Amino acid sequence: MKKRGKILRDPGANPGLLMIEGRQYRFYLEAVWTSEVPPKPGLAVDVQFDRAGQILAIAAVSEHPLADKPAERFASTARAAAMTILRKVATKCGMPNVLRR
Repeated sequence: MKKRGKILRDPGANPGLLMIEGRQYRFYLEAVWTSEVPPKPGLAVDVQFDRAGQILAIAAVSEHPLADKPAERFASTARAAAMTILRKVATKCGMPNVLRR
């Protein structure tokens, strides 16, 4: 089972600490951390659990604001923006009805 959480404390001399759905979990870097990015407080993570509820793996979630949105939505938004620009160009060229749907 996979859940989203947030790092509260990075592991150092003491175990790391993360929060998932209001519960705190301890973790050790060597045992479960799978990302190249080091854990730091506030970092969003995906946590994989086994059937007994023990942490199997922790991976950092991309910080890019567009990473969580589906690609289809981007394509649709880009298409709409392109059509708006093309309509403006067509209007300036004296062909306002060329790109009307």
